[in-house]
Amino acid sequence: MRAVMNSSAARRRATLAAPAAVPLTMTAVFALLRRRLPRRAAYTAGFAVYWAGWCAAFPLWVLGPHGVARAFRNGRRPAPVDVVLLAFPVAGAVGAELLPHRRLVDVRVAAVMIGIAAVNAVGEELLWRGTFLGQFRGDVVRGALWPLAGFTVWHLAPQLVLPSSRGRAGFLLGAAFVGAASTAAAWRTGGLRYVLLPHVLTDACGVRAARFWLGR
Repeated sequence: MRAVMNSSAARRRATLAAPAAVPLTMTAVFALLRRRLPRRAAYTAGFAVYWAGWCAAFPLWVLGPHGVARAFRNGRRPAPVDVVLLAFPVAGAVGAELLPHRRLVDVRVAAVMIGIAAVNAVGEELLWRGTFLGQFRGDVVRGALWPLAGFTVWHLAPQLVLPSSRGRAGFLLGAAFVGAASTAAAWRTGGLRYVLLPHVLTDACGVRAARFWLGR
């Protein structure tokens, strides 16, 4: 019994450390890859580390397979205010990125946009929302605000390889906007069920990012 309690406490401590550990480790990873690889390869490899390590392996260790499945399955039907919260980032991404660059989208670009968005959004919702809801439900600081800060700051790391045309401050503001909407909706509904699709749709508007992944 004591071993189980110690293991649970270790998982909670690791979860609390993640919002600081993810930006620090991923900044080091992207900086190292930038020195060793061509820019596109460094960007791809950095995200592969982030997705496989932090977005998949870490939540699986913290929550276990059943806890991960429960995080994705849980969530009450959103109230109108939650729908509005989740719609704002989608509308912003469509207006700022998809519509101005729609002529650059072809079949391959669209496939990459959707594929990368699905992997990234699902992984990030699990790491930054599901893991913390599972450990700190009822504690708005540790369960919502602290991971939101980590989610926002981590977006500085890829900027070492591919700086945003909006500048670092503008990109972080956009990330904070997306994260705040997902955090509020996930917190209010009690799960990830209804926040996944809006995050996927928001990320899927990244026309220029998809073209970069393709080397264009």
